[in-house]
Amino acid sequence: MDTINTIDLTNARYMVKAVEKTTTPDGCDGNNWYRYVLERNGSTLVGQRQGTLNQVTRYAEELAEDVNSRSGGNGPSQWSSRNKK
Repeated sequence: MDTINTIDLTNARYMVKAVEKTTTPDGCDGNNWYRYVLERNGSTLVGQRQGTLNQVTRYAEELAEDVNSRSGGNGPSQWSSRNKK
């Protein structure tokens, strides 16, 4: 009999995988740019932000919490209509 592998995303959460120094992006000014990586079950979110290592790490942690709260499956979709018909 064939089996189907499924991934249970109910407990899967984005976590900060890395925060590392990077070069200033084209068209941007300033120093101290960092690249952050968030991961969850093979899904990856990557971004860049200016600041200190601690500031960018804190930002990445808060972003992971925010994304997790939006995809937690608790309640209606963020984009669904709230009007009852």
